[in-house]
Amino acid sequence: MATLAIPAIRLIASRVIQWLGAAVAAGAATEVARQRTEEAENSRTTPISRAESPAKEKDRCEECPPDSGVLTLQPTAGWGSEAISYQRRIAAMPEAPSGYLFEWAYRGVKFDGYESGQCLLKEAKSTYDQFFNENGDFLYPFQAGIFLAMAKSAARQQRAAEPMPPTRLRWYFMERMSFDYMKRLLRKVAPDIEVVYAP
Repeated sequence: MATLAIPAIRLIASRVIQWLGAAVAAGAATEVARQRTEEAENSRTTPISRAESPAKEKDRCEECPPDSGVLTLQPTAGWGSEAISYQRRIAAMPEAPSGYLFEWAYRGVKFDGYESGQCLLKEAKSTYDQFFNENGDFLYPFQAGIFLAMAKSAARQQRAAEPMPPTRLRWYFMERMSFDYMKRLLRKVAPDIEVVYAP
């Protein structure tokens, strides 16, 4: 009888652990969302420090529509460490539970990061140069589809980010060839997106 109870106890214990992990992640997301909302409110009502330049004061967005967005967890299973590190650095979002990154969801669309004081939505792109040869051509024809899907995602993000201004949307590229390729493509499909090379 005891041998029958052991698998049941293990199953129940594993479900309790999964539930507790989800509850901790949800609690962390709620707390970070509360802090971000508070920071956004304070950035509008608190006088800007005298140490800040007038240019920085001018850059502040009084009414920033993406402030109504929410933090969301993005699982990183299957991601390379370089891609995770790059997104963390560029997006500058709060620390997420292990195996996740925090992203910003606004109007049903995800963005890698968000900076309320600049009214700036961010997207970080890394490790895409692996699809090009030394001449800047795709190694295999099907790889063009990867970049077309990226362009569709950019167009969807631009629509969600409107009106632009006050909202800004910037895509960061870690590598030169993917930056050069996507800059030309995004000019056609999402011309309001700022595209920058940021190794």
